Formats: sequence, structure tokens, C-alpha cells
Amino acid sequence: IIPKAHKVSYIKRLKSKIAALPVDAKGVPLTDDSEGEGGDDTMGSRGSYTAATVGVAAALKATDMVVGGQCTNVFCATRPPGHHAGRELRPMKAISNGFCLLNAAACAAIFATTPQSEGGLGLKRVCVIDFDVHHGNGTQDILCSTYDPRYLYVSLHAGGAHINGFDDEDSEEEEFRKRLGGSTTEGIYPGRCGDSSPHDGVLNIPLGKKVTASDVGTALISQVSPRVEEFSPDLIILSAGFDAHKNDPLGMGGLSALDFGNVTEVACQMAFRSCSGRILSVLEGGYGVPCCRPRDDIFLPGNPDDQLLELGDDLPDGMDDPVPLTFRQKLSKCHAEGFLHCVKEHVTAFAKCSNRK
Repeated sequence: IIPKAHKVSYIKRLKSKIAALPVDAKGVPLTDDSEGEGGDDTMGSRGSYTAATVGVAAALKATDMVVGGQCTNVFCATRPPGHHAGRELRPMKAISNGFCLLNAAACAAIFATTPQSEGGLGLKRVCVIDFDVHHGNGTQDILCSTYDPRYLYVSLHAGGAHINGFDDEDSEEEEFRKRLGGSTTEGIYPGRCGDSSPHDGVLNIPLGKKVTASDVGTALISQVSPRVEEFSPDLIILSAGFDAHKNDPLGMGGLSALDFGNVTEVACQMAFRSCSGRILSVLEGGYGVPCCRPRDDIFLPGNPDDQLLELGDDLPDGMDDPVPLTFRQKLSKCHAEGFLHCVKEHVTAFAKCSNRK
């Protein structure tokens, strides 16, 4: 399935890049071009390709389980994310790959629509709904670069033709935020590709420089739901990004964790109306997680243990959080509500929908 989503040349390049890394390498750019540009936001290690492949496998397994009737819905808690990974490096003229190596959501859609005689599930139509704060240029590139009646790609994201980004690129915090996909003077990542919809197989809904719950809700009811009902998919796949949360360090959204639960319930309602409730989600963005280990090169006032996320034995010995102090302070808000709370509400909504009679 992976070679159906990504060109063989892209896969070979990625695998050879990773295979050449030292065993103990970490934080190495994986998607830089021949001139060494564009890789700073997509770093990894010798295990990165395996992790991305396992993420795709999880999405395919989820698709098989949902379509096969073993369950109504599935959430794939996998990383790295994938919706910026296209057929080739930097799809749709993006400046980088945005943390993404392989596109699990697109692979799941392709698997679902591949004929059974070729090892797929033989569905006629699949809808991908992407609510990450960034446009999923990779998914659109793979499934909908030209009109294909098998796919409908829907994206609700920050952006729009009137968005020019923000100044303040000289600060350490701004440089770090750019690596996370925040706004810059060039606009919002991945660029202008999500400002419009090129054909009937794509519904791009840019929501301005900051995504709000009211705008998302209005778009879901007035635009997304009617289009999905008209398309009548056999399966809905959610590209579930939680970086539009109000405490996410990107600062591009205003949604609460409960809002993400409501978004999920609306998507489930669409699924019940069109495809017997069959829906699955693949984790994309979301970075509102408190730091887990203090840096040893800065002074933190007070008791630093009070500001850390407790991971216990799951925290690797060599893991640290080299983020600016101002970012650490922002991430501390996520103790009260952040990425993990968003995921909890998302999964809770799925559980409620599973019990629907």
C-alpha cells in the first residue's frame, strides 16, 4: 500500500537516509533536499522509518477492523504524524515535510478502495476529514491531486488568502514555533494550498489566523455535513490533529478539549447517516504536553518537578526537552488542559458512538 501512496523514489530516499544514520543518532533532519534545506522540522533517528511504517500498519488494521464489522470505530494513537507527507518530498510546494514521513490516513483510504482481488477492501468511496490546525497538503496530494470519484478530502484549518503571518522572527521562541509549524511572515504552514478547493473532490475550509470553536462548528454543520452526505462515503477517516487547542504552543487555535469531543461526535453522526457509523481516526498534530525533564543549562525558579509531566519508566534516559523557557511556561498550562485531555475527549466521544443503538 505504501508505494501506492508515495513514489518509490521518495521511499528509497527516506529509507537510505535513515539507514545511514549512526545507531545513537537522534534529532537528525530526515527530509532535507539535496541542498540541505527544508529538514529542520522533520527530524528523527534510526527507528523513525519503523515507527512511521507501524503507524501505517495500525491505520490499515483499523480500517480492516471497522470495515469488517469487528468494531464501529478505532483511534490510532501513532506518531510521527503523516498528513503533510505526499507522493514526493514537500508536496504542493510546501517548504518542508512538517514532521511527517508516511501518510497513514491516505494509505488507509487507498487500502479501503483497493479491489479485493488486489488485497484491498473494495469500497467505492472514502471521505477523509482533517481537523488538524494545518492543511493536510500531503493527503490532498496523494488522494486528490486530480479529481478521483473514490475520495473526498475535507480540511478545516488555519489560513486563508488574507493571512500574512506575524513578525518577530528574531526571537528564540519564534524560531522554535516555526519548527512546530506556526505562523511566519510567509503565512501559515504549509502555504497557500489550502486556501481554495481545486475540484469537487476537495473541500478546503480556511478559518483565518486562529481557529475557533464557533467557526469549526458552523463549518461542520453548514458545509462539511451536507457535502459528506452528498458524497455518501462507505467509510470516514479522521485526520485527528489537536493543535487547534487553546493551550497548544502554536497559539493558532481556541478550542477546548470538550470542543474536540463535540467535533468527534458530529463526525460520528455523519458516519451513522452515510456508512453505518464506520469511522476511524489517525493521530496527526498536537503539542500541548508539559515538559518531562528540566534542561540543565537554564535556571528554573521554584521546584522544577512541579512543572514536569510524570512519565515514570516510560521516559527514556536520554530524552530531554530543549525548548525555550517561555515555551516551558506556555506548556505548563497544559497540566490543567492540553493535548492528552483532547485525546481523552476524542476517544470518549468514540466510545459513546460505539454504544449508540
